Amino acid sequence: MEVIYSLLGAFVVVVSMCGLLTERLKIWQYLCLEAYITVMGVWEFASGRVIGVLMFVGVVLLLLLMIRTSRVGNLCLACLGYMLNILLNNSLILVVSFLFCISPSKIAEDYYICFSFIYCIILLLVIHGIRIILYRKMHILYYLEKMPYAVKFGLLINFFMYTVLFVVNVSLGKKTGYSNYAIQFNVFLFVICMLVSNYLIVVCTRHVKSEEARIMELKKQRLLEDYINNLENMVEETKAFKHDYKNMLSTMAGFIHENRLEELRAYFNRKLEKPAYDKLDEMQAWQYLKNIQPMEIKGFLFEKVLSALGKGIRVQVEISKNVNVEYEGLTDLIRILGIFIDNAIEAAEEKKGEVCIIVVKIDDRILFQIMNDYEKRPELAKIFEKGYSTKGDGRGMGLYVAHSLMNEYEDMVCECRVEKERFVQKLEILI
Repeated sequence: MEVIYSLLGAFVVVVSMCGLLTERLKIWQYLCLEAYITVMGVWEFASGRVIGVLMFVGVVLLLLLMIRTSRVGNLCLACLGYMLNILLNNSLILVVSFLFCISPSKIAEDYYICFSFIYCIILLLVIHGIRIILYRKMHILYYLEKMPYAVKFGLLINFFMYTVLFVVNVSLGKKTGYSNYAIQFNVFLFVICMLVSNYLIVVCTRHVKSEEARIMELKKQRLLEDYINNLENMVEETKAFKHDYKNMLSTMAGFIHENRLEELRAYFNRKLEKPAYDKLDEMQAWQYLKNIQPMEIKGFLFEKVLSALGKGIRVQVEISKNVNVEYEGLTDLIRILGIFIDNAIEAAEEKKGEVCIIVVKIDDRILFQIMNDYEKRPELAKIFEKGYSTKGDGRGMGLYVAHSLMNEYEDMVCECRVEKERFVQKLEILI
């Protein structure tokens, strides 16, 4: 019976501490955690000692070894999940005790299995609901990445200390025997700790938001200035190009007049064909950028087009008229598109190929499509896997991060395919 109790307790701990993590663990890792906590539980039953703190610290160390990204932020979420577990457990004991007039000690002695099964179901639902709030409403993944390391480390210390306090309190309760008053005091204490912890999360999130807004405003201003400066430079370059173009035509007329066709062909290839082609390509790209708003995404495309052209890559930009990207997750959208376009530029650079960017508005939807030539055909089934890349080892994080961001939005649809020897990345959003 002790083994069953320990297995149920281990399942509750694993669900609460792993249910809010930013990444899913592998099955064998969940089984390792379950086995470790079960062994600790059986040891507690056999020895009569309270080893809750030792068990919790061991789980934290195991998670530290298992988690691959954002370790500090994930450990904060693990502690938060465990605190929620203890608060929910004590609250449910109080409710059952009040409704059915059963003492907490009797619940632990006679109804533990039944209570544990019901509690496991409730815990799964609560953790799932909180995960939806954190990832789809609050976008916690984005703020964990943006939060300074010192702030995240401070949050971890706070959560760890509160969780240890919770565990010590629960362990003492097991040793001395629970009463309704003791559990009521625990619930009150846990609520206070949870409120303080949540307040710290909100404060940190607001700080990140305000800093992000300030940086975005400065970037928007800089992009606007760069955009105007580049347009002015382009006007001057166009005038100079027009003047040079006339001079080159006059020179060509001289070759034609003297019937020196071979020299004309050489002159044309050397002096006219490539410069004119590149310049007209750049001018066409900027001609279509006028159709898209707001300035954040216009400036973003502005930089990406210039980056591609600077690497000698042909760029085609096609944007339908009056595209206004009024989207709640605009920052994440720009990050995703940035990953798509950067990958397209890198692939096209290897083959000296072309990148095509298409933005189309259809009713209440906006479709972004990025196409590029490639040297090595990508494996579509693996492109969103962490670490996969056609460019060798040490790469493959971009599309993995993009896929994680897209999972936070129900109104984003992504499709990747190979079409006519081109890699096509499509992203559709609802506005």
